[in-house]
Amino acid sequence: MSLFRMKRVNEQVKRELSSLVRELLPVEKHGLISVTDVDVSKDLKAANVYVSGVGTALQTENVVAALVKIRGTLQHGLAQKIAMKYTPHLLFKLDQGLERGQHLVELLDTLDEKKD
Repeated sequence: MSLFRMKRVNEQVKRELSSLVRELLPVEKHGLISVTDVDVSKDLKAANVYVSGVGTALQTENVVAALVKIRGTLQHGLAQKIAMKYTPHLLFKLDQGLERGQHLVELLDTLDEKKD
């Protein structure tokens, strides 16, 4: 499959999963869960779903566990919304990008303080 087509598939799966997660996991109980990226394999049989959570520390820690519990429902909903040869098996991973960025900013701030 072409690179352009894979990008379109990834974006479509990301959009639909984001919608399903908002419907199935209430913000009050699980915090705000964002699907930050999706990487569907070329054979369309598996997809790495990168998520991040905003909320209490406990809610953020349990983001992946909550998504794993409803994996079947998410895959079924995805199959109904997107016509694909296969519905990918969803593998959820916590996206650490925001935390890493914040850590880098803090490191840069400490370097600035040491210069002064």
